[in-house]
Order: sequence, then C-alpha cells, then structure tokens
Amino acid sequence: MMRSEMMSSRARLGAATLAAMAVLALSACGQKKDVGTADAGGSDVVAKVNGDELNAGQLTIALQKQRGMRPDAGDAASKQVLDDLINEQIVAQKAVAAKLDKDPKVVAQIESARRDILARRFVEAAAETTGKPTDDAIQKFYDSRPALFAQRKVWTLQRLDIQAPDARRTDVDAHVQSLKTPAELTDWLKAQKLPFTAKQEQDASEQLPPAVLDKLAALKDGESTVVPSQFGVSALTLVSSTSAPKALADAKPAIEQYLANQGRREMIMNLQKTIRDGAKVEYLGRFAALAPAAGAEAAMPVPAPAVPAASTVAPAASQTSPAAK
Repeated sequence: MMRSEMMSSRARLGAATLAAMAVLALSACGQKKDVGTADAGGSDVVAKVNGDELNAGQLTIALQKQRGMRPDAGDAASKQVLDDLINEQIVAQKAVAAKLDKDPKVVAQIESARRDILARRFVEAAAETTGKPTDDAIQKFYDSRPALFAQRKVWTLQRLDIQAPDARRTDVDAHVQSLKTPAELTDWLKAQKLPFTAKQEQDASEQLPPAVLDKLAALKDGESTVVPSQFGVSALTLVSSTSAPKALADAKPAIEQYLANQGRREMIMNLQKTIRDGAKVEYLGRFAALAPAAGAEAAMPVPAPAVPAASTVAPAASQTSPAAK
C-alpha cells in the first residue's frame, strides 16, 4: 500500500547503538561501584554475578530492547530477560579475564558507543524542551490541507503493478489511457507478455502520496492513471470514492504530533549547526586536502524524530485479489 508523507513511524536508536550498549558492560565488569552509575530506571540490585551487581536500571535498558514486550510485562517475562542479562554478564566477565577489554578494537568500540550515546542523549534532551504547537498553528495546518481533512475521501482502487522495462513504459502508459476497463488492459498485458499482479485496495487520502492524490482527484469513476513503481509502473483505476471528512477535533491529536515532531527536528538542526559553527575542527592526514572550504556547512546527523501519526486518522482496508499473469 502506498504511504503518505504523514505515515507514522517511531523514533528509536539504531541497532548498532543498542548492540554497542551491551559492549559497554565489558568496561564495567569487576567494578561494583561503577555498575550503579549505569542506573536508567533504579539503583536497586536485582542480581549478583560472581559478586558483580546488576541493578534495576540495567534491567530496564535490557527490557526496552525486547521487541513486542509490553511495558507492563509480568515478573516471569522480566525474569527471562534478567537471565539473559546474567548470561551476558558472565560472558563479559570472561572477556575481561581474558583482557579483551584492553584490546584496541574493543576499546575503540566502547568509545564509539559512549560517544554515540552521549551525543544522541544531548540532542534528545534539547529536543524535549520544545513547546507544544499552538491552537492557531494546528488550525492553519488543518485549513491548508483540505484534501487530507475537510475534503478527505476514501478511494477504492483497482491496481495493476506492471513489470515493464523502460523501453515499454510509454507504450503501457498510452494503453492505460486508451483502454476503457481493467479487463481490457489485463488482456493486452497478457498478449504483450508483460508480467503483472492485480489487487483491489482502499486508501484514505492521507495514505496516498500527494502526486497520486492529485491524479486521482482528476479522475471519474472507471478512469485510470499511471504512476511509477519500483519495477515498472502501476495502473490505478478509480472504482469509487467516498467522502469521509475529518473534523478538526478528530484530526487535532495527529496534527499536534506532526507539528511537534517537525518543531523538534527544526530545533535539532539549528542546534547542531550552532554547535558545529562554534567548534574548532581540523582535518588531518589524507583528509586535510578534502576539508570543506571556509564557510561551507558540514552536515551533522539528525536523530530521526517520530514522523507524524496522521495515518491514524483512518486505517485503510486492502483487499488483494489473486495475482494475474
């Protein structure tokens, strides 16, 4: 299903960062007092491994890594995660005993993880200070996108995903425009030996890319249009459309989240530019000749904030028909 610019996704640390957090345990083994400084959700000791303490904060971090685990998971589920943490600690102790914590590669990984975690947390903490969007900003956003709200529709589409080489796409486009029904198009595709799949789906306005939404708005029932796809083109035939306006009161939570995420992202970018401009950076060795010219901006990574949850405005129901070939 096609996704809109407002499709939601949650902000999260990359897998590499999560893995690196486990590497940090190497430097903590055998240091009981230092273990407590990793407290992220409580300093109560939950287990001891050969005398080394594991605290509630470390267990909280381990629980947060578990996909699909509910925040209110019971003691049995938490115990399983704790056992995994204990096993990890045992292995980490063996690694320290083997002096792997002194290995230059491990030291570099630990320092890299520490730098990444600190930088991300600094940026996240700064982003948390941004205020909520005003009612005026929410109203302006709502009014500026009538197709998504006041004039919102649910579109029933017959979709053919056609595997067409570049040399045939103009030909396919012309036939989509000239043939009157999807059946005529499928017969032509079979005769041309162009592979395709067919399905019928329903998409709300906010679940469609703006360019596709504009094309559909110009169609009458039964008419078709062509849009690019990953392996060729997609022929979309408008079966029907149903008016499904979304009132401001219903759309407000999604708009508020979108504007808040947008505000945080802008704040982060401005903050990072300010920090970079105020830092003294010298490129050395083989990178000296590749240093950016004076005044040139060097991009800094921006942790992806949560993208707008406008897709929650109306979940789409898709019905897929058997593939036609």
